Amino acid sequence: MAETKKEAEKDMSAEYAKLKAKYGLPDLTELDKEFAVGNLDPTTFVLRNIMGKMHERIDFMMKMLGDLIQPESHIADMREAEIFTDEEKKGIYELFKRVVWYEREFIIKDFDYSDEHAAALILLFWKDWRVLKSDFLRVLLKMKESWGKDSSSKEEFGYFG
Repeated sequence: MAETKKEAEKDMSAEYAKLKAKYGLPDLTELDKEFAVGNLDPTTFVLRNIMGKMHERIDFMMKMLGDLIQPESHIADMREAEIFTDEEKKGIYELFKRVVWYEREFIIKDFDYSDEHAAALILLFWKDWRVLKSDFLRVLLKMKESWGKDSSSKEEFGYFG
C-alpha cells in the first residue's frame, strides 16, 4: 500500500510539472514553502488543490485583518486594534481590501473551475504574494508587540466565570 501512495505522489508531482511547463507556474517547492501544499493528493484537479491551499492562507489573513478593522468584544481584538494609529488603520484597510479581492476571486475560480483560470489566478496571486505577506507580517508583529506593553486604555474586565 505504501508503494501505491508513493507512486501516486510522484504522479501528482509529474502532473504538476506538466502544468508548470504549460502555464509557467512557480516551482512546487516554492509553493509548498509558502502555502504548505505538501505532497499533492491524488486528484485530477492538481491546480484546484493548490488554489485551495492559497485560499486557506488568504482566508486566515482576511479574518485577522477584519478583526482589527472591526473588533468584536473580545479582549484580544480590542487591545490589538487600539495600538494602531489612524494612518496605520488606513493601510490595514487597504491591505484588507486586496486580501478580500483575492478571497472572492478564489471562490469565483473554484465555482467556475478550469485549469486555465486556476493557473492564471495562481500566477497573479504568486506575483502579489510577497508584498501581501510582507505587509501582513508587519501588522502581525505590531499586534504581538502590543502584548508586551501596557495598554493605554482602561481595561475593564467583566465576569470571568
